[in-house]
Amino acid sequence: MAKIKVGQTEYNALSITGKTNDKEWDGRHTKTFRLEMAHEDALETFVDGCEWSIVDMSTNENGDPVEVEFDNADFSMAGDVTDHRDGTVSITMGKMTDLEEVLEIVYGGDEE
Repeated sequence: MAKIKVGQTEYNALSITGKTNDKEWDGRHTKTFRLEMAHEDALETFVDGCEWSIVDMSTNENGDPVEVEFDNADFSMAGDVTDHRDGTVSITMGKMTDLEEVLEIVYGGDEE
């Protein structure tokens, strides 16, 4: 089972999906994952600037199980948190669009 890791805390991921062109969120690249977590906790944990990773089990050349961690810090924009009313939530995190990256460079994050 894959896990989502924030800091030193790992959460079992019930599912993980990705979109390279999320039409519901300005065409940005997004990842959505479902966790057993309270809605309020998800809102506090997965915020803009959140650095997180996906931890998955693999095997090494000897066939021994090893954890492999995939950095997802580029997906640092907090999107929707959906409460499924069964003790689980779906969380969407996204990358900046090309335009947002240019504006960040030009204005230092102050688009006003």
